[in-house]
Amino acid sequence: MPRFCAVEVPIKRPFAVFPKTPTAIAKRELFEQNLRELKGPKVTVVNEIDESSPSTDFRFVQESILQAGVEHVAEDFMVGCTCYKDNGRQMGCEYLYCKCLDDSQLNNEGKRVFPYGAGKKDFRCLRNFYLESRNHIYECNKMCNCESNCKNRNVQHGRRVELEIFKTQNRGLRCPVTLRKGEFIDTYRGEIISVAESDRRGAKRSPDEANYFFNFDKFCDAEMITKSEFVENFPDEVEEYQHKIDLGEASTEFKDGEEWWENPEYVEYEYVCDGMYVGSPTRFMNHSCEPNCRLFTVSYNHADTNLYDLAFFTLEEIPAGTELTFDYKDEDDRTVITDEQARQVQETKGYMPQKCLCGTAECRRYFFN
Repeated sequence: MPRFCAVEVPIKRPFAVFPKTPTAIAKRELFEQNLRELKGPKVTVVNEIDESSPSTDFRFVQESILQAGVEHVAEDFMVGCTCYKDNGRQMGCEYLYCKCLDDSQLNNEGKRVFPYGAGKKDFRCLRNFYLESRNHIYECNKMCNCESNCKNRNVQHGRRVELEIFKTQNRGLRCPVTLRKGEFIDTYRGEIISVAESDRRGAKRSPDEANYFFNFDKFCDAEMITKSEFVENFPDEVEEYQHKIDLGEASTEFKDGEEWWENPEYVEYEYVCDGMYVGSPTRFMNHSCEPNCRLFTVSYNHADTNLYDLAFFTLEEIPAGTELTFDYKDEDDRTVITDEQARQVQETKGYMPQKCLCGTAECRRYFFN
């Protein structure tokens, strides 16, 4: 895969919208210099709204930084496929052989399918089965017999599209060319830290600050399950759990007309990605309750369920210059949170839910988390 060096970042109206002071110019030059260090097609920065310059507190990185206590599962446990190199029009793996599909979800026909299309129109685009299901993606890896042009290698090759960080109320991200439905945009990068460290950092940050934490919890069981599920799956523990509830030693919640209890099999995730000060251009993507992109998880080592890539794909064809957005909550629940409900949360939990500013017809108005 050839590597492209980012060229000098073009400015649509050179310094016309930035104050000509040494400080502002220096900040912009530092920001642009950091952008040019990224591999792949160029990333530009544009401000046609005011005279503010980009913050130099943020640093772009090609790969996430693993901090203290964070490590990948050893590659000794990585297993690859034995597919023939010339399978499928010399495009790598085929269903009959590829072991990289062993852990993938079955489709409606009871079959395992490769995540990406291989045709002329949908080449390297995420298939509808994945787009609509949020299924985890397993790509081929360095232990596989297939070659780098295999159709099951996409995210690992990095960003293939140009991006533009532009001024909104804060910052936003868009692409200067039309994107196909299911097209890979870029990964989300940052510092990979422990849960304890994320709690420490979160406690020091203001509730009004934007949250750039992503939990690596894809393979965790649900923390809460319905009481009926608890009774069905853990009948011998029902009496003891009810007694703990009476003593105030166990929690219970009521939502959607059902009572919810703690899942005895829940194991907390180990790591969190913090993109506050270190990350990739996708850090500047804004939220929408009607998004045109979605974050998917992508693995290469099936044995490593604690660390994997976080990758953005389009949910629809996106015209050139359209802002790229995703749903921070990433769930189908579209329940509107009223001002009264938000105030109740503030009274009971001590913080005010974040107000949503997406302005779409499906806007939930507030975020609880």
